[in-house]
Amino acid sequence: MVHSLIHDAIVIGAGPSGLIAADRIAKNGHTVIVLEEHKRIGEPDHCAGLLSSTGLQKLDLIPPKEVIQNMVYGARIHSPSGHSILIERGQREAFVVDRKLFDSWLGDRAHDSGVQILTDYKVKGLRGTPDGHYSIDTPREERFARAIIDAEGSRCQISGGVGLPQVPRQSKYPAYQYEVSGVDIDEDIVEMFYGRHISTGFFSWIIPLSDGRARVGIASRDRSKQRLNAAMKHHPVMQNRLKNAIIERGFGGIVLVGLPVKRTVAGGFLVVGDAAGIVKATTGGGVVVGGTASKIAGDIVSEAISNQDGKLILDKYESKWRSALQRELQTMYLAQRAITSFSDRGLDELVKGAHEMGLLDIVKKEGDMDMQGRVIFSLLKNPKMILLGLKSIRYLNPFL
Repeated sequence: MVHSLIHDAIVIGAGPSGLIAADRIAKNGHTVIVLEEHKRIGEPDHCAGLLSSTGLQKLDLIPPKEVIQNMVYGARIHSPSGHSILIERGQREAFVVDRKLFDSWLGDRAHDSGVQILTDYKVKGLRGTPDGHYSIDTPREERFARAIIDAEGSRCQISGGVGLPQVPRQSKYPAYQYEVSGVDIDEDIVEMFYGRHISTGFFSWIIPLSDGRARVGIASRDRSKQRLNAAMKHHPVMQNRLKNAIIERGFGGIVLVGLPVKRTVAGGFLVVGDAAGIVKATTGGGVVVGGTASKIAGDIVSEAISNQDGKLILDKYESKWRSALQRELQTMYLAQRAITSFSDRGLDELVKGAHEMGLLDIVKKEGDMDMQGRVIFSLLKNPKMILLGLKSIRYLNPFL
C-alpha cells in the first residue's frame, strides 16, 4: 500500500445513483471521490434504457441529444392470448437512451461539479476507525472519509460486509436482451408481452430505437435467454415484428422485483440505488427512483459533513427517502405480485376487461411512469375495477 488519502465522502460505484449522490455532495462544497471497478463508466451496460421525461426533469437531468436514441409516447400491453391495450396520454412520455453514453454524461456532469472519479478501481473492503472515519481498502492505497455511499449495485457485497441487509436472491431475476435492426415496429410505442409461456414472474419487451432498430428483451425467474429466443421465434406478434431482424449484439443483466432492504444506514455508511433495492418492482426501473433517493443521500451527507461538532448522524437519510418513496415502492411491489399471481387466463381477463370497461381513461389521467401508486390507488377505488377484480379472481394461481 502506497499512501493514505482523506476525503469528505467516498462513493463506491459510478452508476446513475452513485454519480447523482456525488454530484450533490460536490455542489454543496465538499470533497468527494467516486471509485468505479470497471475501466469505463457505463460499461458493461445492462439496462433497457427507457427513462421517463418527467422523472428526469425532477432530477434536474436534461440529457444531451447524442445520448437520446428515441422518444416514445406510449406502451402497448399484450395479454397471453393476443388481447392488447394501448396506454398513452398524447405526449412524449419517455426517452430511450444509450445507457453507456447516459452514464458517461452523468460522469462528466459530476466531474464538472468537482467530483473526482477513478475507474478500474476495485474496493476490497472497508472498516471504521476510532476517530469516526471509514477506511477504504483498495489495491493501490488506503483512503479515508467521514461518509461512505455504497452504490455498488445489486451484488451488495460491501453493504453486507458492514452488516446491512442485502437484496435477497429471490428478488433478482436474470434478464437478457438483444439490440436488433430490420424490425417492423411502431417507433413511437414500447410493447410489453405477458404470459407464463413467455416469462415466469415478469414480461418481455420491444423498445424502439428508431431507424428500424430496437431492444428486444425479457426478464424471468429462470432461463431468460432461452425464453427470449423462443419468444422471438414463436410468439405470433413478436415473430411477425422480428421476422427480418438482424441481431447486432446481446447482453444480460439483473432485474430487481422486490422491496427495498429493511435498513440503509449504519453510522456513516449508507446505501443507495440497486444496492438498497430502490427500484420499481413493476418494471425493474431504478434510475429515477434511485436518483431521487441519491439526491436525498447527497444532501444529508453534505449536512452531516458540515456539522462542526464532528458527529456524523445520517439516520435522516433513512426517514427522508422512505417518506418520499416507500409507499410508492410498496404499492408497485404489491401490484407486481398481483399480476404474477394470475394464470394466463386471468391476465387475459384483466387486459380485455380494462379495455371494455374504460379503465384506460384513469390511467391516462393519473398515470406516471415512476410514481405509479396514484394510478394504482385510483384504479382500486373505481367500482369497475372492483367488478373486474371479482371476475378475474377465480383465475388466481393456487400455487402462488
